[in-house]
Amino acid sequence: MIGYLYIALAMVAGATKGYCGKRVSSHLVGNSDAALTSFVRMIICTLVGFVLAALQTGEILPYADTMALVSALISGVATAFFIISWIISIRSGSFVMVDVFLTLGVGVTLVLSAMLGEKVRLTQILGFALLVIAAYIMCSYNKTLNGKMSLKSLLLLIICGASSGTADFAQKLFNHTSKGTGVAAFNFYSYLFSTVVIFIAYLVLRRGEKGSVSVFKTGAAKKVFVFVAIMAIMLFVNSYFKTLAAAKLDAVLLYPLNQGLTLISSVVMASVVFKEKATLRCLVGVAVAFVSLLIINLI
Repeated sequence: MIGYLYIALAMVAGATKGYCGKRVSSHLVGNSDAALTSFVRMIICTLVGFVLAALQTGEILPYADTMALVSALISGVATAFFIISWIISIRSGSFVMVDVFLTLGVGVTLVLSAMLGEKVRLTQILGFALLVIAAYIMCSYNKTLNGKMSLKSLLLLIICGASSGTADFAQKLFNHTSKGTGVAAFNFYSYLFSTVVIFIAYLVLRRGEKGSVSVFKTGAAKKVFVFVAIMAIMLFVNSYFKTLAAAKLDAVLLYPLNQGLTLISSVVMASVVFKEKATLRCLVGVAVAFVSLLIINLI
């Protein structure tokens, strides 16, 4: 039961992060701004992770065994790709559409987690198949809002979903292989690695957008920084509780449930807050997603 409580806490943090991310995306000038805001987020997450890990371990440099560092490296690189592709995608696409591809990214987590020996029942495979169908329905819903998707947008969404699934798998890998390393230390090193990768990405993207004015030099800088700070804290909370939940629940229960609930909450938020019209097709997609979660977790 405690595992489901962790999922609930992670989902609330994720929904808050998503709301702030959408607000920030409307102020970004270019893709380098997406990397810069992500870099600021990661610095905050790294500092919070460092303080929490130091308090838990009593060490200035938190202890982590070899497999914990390997898991953190995978998590950090995947997280870097995820958050940059996410915020770029959210700028031009439907809020719900991005979560559709994150839902499909759960398949990456399940396949990789199966390699760790986690068993998957036939009913759970059926449930995930329904989740994929729900995602397909939502794809057609996005087309009614934003027209035909470009190849660039599609590739970004694929990167977003795949990197999200890989980051989730890293949490499972950590719980299966690490010996004696705390969750806070794992998150600290994950964010540290992610910060380095995002900084490199920022330098590359900035070179291609020379002359453009950063959002942090505009009148919206203060508002953007507040949202970015909230996103950083919520990202830390989301990752922390998902890692705790990964120690209690198999991947086939944890990640479809987390992402399915996130997809449903995104539809509600998109409709109520961001005024994205919820069509009948959209509601059917949500209903199919909900049924899939019942099959995965209750049958």
